[in-house]
Formats: sequence, C-alpha cells, structure tokens
Amino acid sequence: MLFKQIIGQDFIKEKLISMANSGRISHTQLFVGPEGSGNLALALAFAQYVNCLNPSEHDSCGTCSSCVKFEKLVHPDLHFTVPTISPYKQSKELAEDWREAFLKNPYLNDFDWLQTIDTNANKQGNITADECRDIINRLGLTSYEAKYKTQIIWQSEHLSASGNILLKLLEEPPVGTLIILVANNTEKVLPTILSRAQTIKVPKLSDQDIEHALQKDHQCMPQKATDIARLADGDYNLALSLLAVEHDGYFESYSTWMRFCFSGKVGELQKWVDEISGTGREYVKNFLGYTSQMMRAAFIYKYGDPKLLRVNEEELQFISKFSAFISDRNLSEITQSLDEAVISAERNANLKILFLNLSLYIGRQLKVAQKAA
Repeated sequence: MLFKQIIGQDFIKEKLISMANSGRISHTQLFVGPEGSGNLALALAFAQYVNCLNPSEHDSCGTCSSCVKFEKLVHPDLHFTVPTISPYKQSKELAEDWREAFLKNPYLNDFDWLQTIDTNANKQGNITADECRDIINRLGLTSYEAKYKTQIIWQSEHLSASGNILLKLLEEPPVGTLIILVANNTEKVLPTILSRAQTIKVPKLSDQDIEHALQKDHQCMPQKATDIARLADGDYNLALSLLAVEHDGYFESYSTWMRFCFSGKVGELQKWVDEISGTGREYVKNFLGYTSQMMRAAFIYKYGDPKLLRVNEEELQFISKFSAFISDRNLSEITQSLDEAVISAERNANLKILFLNLSLYIGRQLKVAQKAA
C-alpha cells in the first residue's frame, strides 16, 4: 500500500512520513479513525514505508522486494490480527480470506469482514486470548528480512479483558518490532492498552476527497459522486456501498415513509413496508442511514443554523415543514431506533417485521413533538 493510493488524509501522511524520516518511531501505535477513513490503509502504508529499501521523501518506492511483498500482503515479517468468530480461533486460519478481502477493499469494516467468513453469521467478532498468546510468540522470533517485524491488530476494540495479556509486549516489544493497533473508537479500547500506545488520530474523509475518488477510480458522474459523498459523510466504505446500490429514490421513500408513520394508516404503511423490504438488505441499511441523516438535518433546521445543512433543495423544502415534528424530546429516541434497526438488518432480521415495528415507534415519537408544540 503506497501513501499515494490512499484517498485524502494528506496531513496524516505528512505526519507519518516525517516521523519515519526523523527516526523517532514509536514501537506501539494506535491509528484511530471512523469507519471508512482509511486508518487501516494508512497503517499498512506506514509499515511499508519504514521497511522500504529505497524510500523517497514522500512515499515507498513500490518496486523493491520489500514493497512488492507488502503490496501483496505476503511479507514474512508482516502479520495481521483480525476479529474472528467460532469455529475460527486465530487469524492465521483465515490468512488467505483476509488478504483477499483487504486487497479487494482496504476500507472495509468489521461487518464486511465477518460476512466474508460466514454470510449467516450473527455473532460479534472476537480477538481471543489464544490469539494474544500467538502474537507474543510470533513477535518473539527473529525477523526474516525486514527492518521492522510488523504486527497490525485491526479492530482492537475486540480485545476484551484478554487483551491485557499483551500489555508487557506493548510496553516493551523486542527490538526492531513495530506494533500498530487500528480502531474506530478509543472509548471501546482497553484503557490499559491506550496508555501504552502513541495515538494517531485519523479524521473522516472530506466530501471533496470522496467525490474525486469516485470519479477517478469508478468513473462516477460528477452529480452522482456529489450525492454519494454527501450521504457517505466521510465513510469511503459506505460510499462504495452506495455506488453499488441504486440510491436515487431515497428521498421519495423517506418522505413517503414519514407521512405514513405520522398518519398511522396501517394499510398504506403495510404496502410501503412490503416494497422497501423487497429492495435488499444492503439498500435497507443505507436507506436507514439516510433517514437518520434527514432526522438530524430537521433538528438542525429547527434549532441550529440552516447554513450547516448538507441537503439539496427538494430535501430542504421537506424538512422545513417536517422539522415541526422533531425536537430534543424525540430526536435521540428516533435516531437510536434507526441505529438499532441497522444492526438488526445486518443480523438478518425479518425486514417486514423490523420496518413495521420501527414505523409504529417513529409515528408515536413524531406525535410527542406535535403535542409539545
């Protein structure tokens, strides 16, 4: 992974390159950033850069023996630890699957990865105690050829109490060892691990960076790229998902749904539920995310600065009226129910039951604001 292959994040790239060129490389680092920000890709690009045999001032050479092996994820001194689910206990059992998944999409999230292992999996990923002991044993061995034996621990939020097994290693790893933890949320990382790592904070991507990447790498038309970038809100993995699923009808579906939720006409609502449930799980997940954005936009329109809104004219006209039904009394409840619905959709819940229950709940919440007005 070359730095130039990573979307945006120019400031972080410069920071990492400066760190490497100065020789002041922390032996344990935590790359933390929201989903789709490129924190995993940056971790790998940094590891490749510090091990490159002919690095330039701005990037790895991409052609030396070390870079070629890093590009293919087959370097003998590059090791990955990723979440697994039963019956898999350790990452090495899934090395080929991981290589294929990462090379296909370096911006993937843990759900994408676990679905690669088992499309019917409803379990949470886990980094086991056995995995932690394997990391210790692996890093205790002499490196084959690299300057830094590199261990990348992806989704380190999945290190439960068993992660404390690694504390001594993280604090005093063998000479010539680089350990990079990658996470989306520091609040879910063990405090004992946080205190032993240098944190590199990776921001979400800008709309402009996502737009440019979609047009350059996927031949996406400018207007569609703009719309996708707005909906993705800095998450390039989500942008790729939106690109793969037709999303042009989101607003019409959303506005129709809200009217049915408020009216409480079960017959009309049931027809709508049948239609949306037949669009597919990926469409449903993205549509629920869009709905959550529109709810927050209505709240900002009512209580904040409308100039901050990232909506088009048609959406603005709708939320200018709909905002009357959103308040500080129901926004958190509605958005939480939408977030929970996304998780349920990911876990193969019955979409018709999910949407019917969610619709009735949102309808009640909308009427809470109306009564308070």
